[in-house]
Amino acid sequence: MKYDLIIVGGGMVGASLAVALKNSGLQIGLIDAAPIILDDSRLIALNHASYRLFEKMGIWPELASRAEPIKQIHVSQRGHLGITRIAANEVDLDVLGYVVPARYINSALYSALNNISHIKLIRPASVTALTQQPDEVTLTVSLPTQTISLSSKIVIGADGTHSTVRDLLGISTDIIDYKQSALVTVTELYRDHKNIAYERFQKMGAIAMLPLTEQRAATIWTGCNELISHLLQLNDDEFLSELQKQFGYRLGRLKKTNQRAAYPLKMLCAHQQKKQNVLLIGNAAHTVHPIAAQGLNLALYEIAILADCFAKNGAGLDKLPDLLSQQHFSSRFSHQLVRLFSNDFFMLNTARSIVSPLKQRFIRRAINQN
Repeated sequence: MKYDLIIVGGGMVGASLAVALKNSGLQIGLIDAAPIILDDSRLIALNHASYRLFEKMGIWPELASRAEPIKQIHVSQRGHLGITRIAANEVDLDVLGYVVPARYINSALYSALNNISHIKLIRPASVTALTQQPDEVTLTVSLPTQTISLSSKIVIGADGTHSTVRDLLGISTDIIDYKQSALVTVTELYRDHKNIAYERFQKMGAIAMLPLTEQRAATIWTGCNELISHLLQLNDDEFLSELQKQFGYRLGRLKKTNQRAAYPLKMLCAHQQKKQNVLLIGNAAHTVHPIAAQGLNLALYEIAILADCFAKNGAGLDKLPDLLSQQHFSSRFSHQLVRLFSNDFFMLNTARSIVSPLKQRFIRRAINQN
């Protein structure tokens, strides 16, 4: 079967691209390996530009009641004087962004996809071979009961860090294993978070407490694998006590935490993002450390560019702007923050020397500026 565009990967990135192209008129095939939308425990911090893109895509009304605004960002280093605060009114915005549980984003995206007739969802399916001709890409796709051949003018690889499309293209990567994991949970609070997002840096990691609905905070604790493994083994009371000790009392006394999950942390950067008529986006092209909350936001930045390009040029990659410069900036930005706040050199300097330039960078990233 022939399509104008095939997207490989039906997670948030691939599904977002498909929905962003709902008015393009392109016949689109969306291939996903998962048979259903799996429960996703991640907690997503959308920057202002990403929120506006979801508005433009028409899915924000379904997300609005589940989304909690970020009106201020508070950054600090445990055991050291000096903090930085970033307020929305400093950059003439009502909000810097929103925090939304990933499962609601997935649900909103697939609700939208179900109403778009020119997008065909192909699942569960896996791509086993890829062949490129000058004007066409052919995919061999394995389904539960048969193997089929699909072709399109363009293929977008949005299939994550362990991208099959990238491997089939033979694109090499640079990988940095931080030997860290991110623990994710939801913390219930006794007092109002006042829509402040906290980032608390420590010598061996960071704790983010981001505002959620119903007087809760999205808790993301990054640290070495041994620490995160230990934290996962604690009972709920022990974990809450340790979180309180390490984070402090800026949110008052913490009430309760919920189920915990952990994700390994690596930085990956593909040596090529485009190869003939195949383009990699999202984690398939660049997996970044979550310290600056740029993973999905970077992918949505790419999606906004792609949607605009397809609207102007149809199904052709020849006029696409270079996405790599923004990708490399965000990868470097996240990596430099990891090194900065886990390096003993920080201990030898006053926080004041770090706060001002860091504040400017966080402001730019919060509203998706370079």
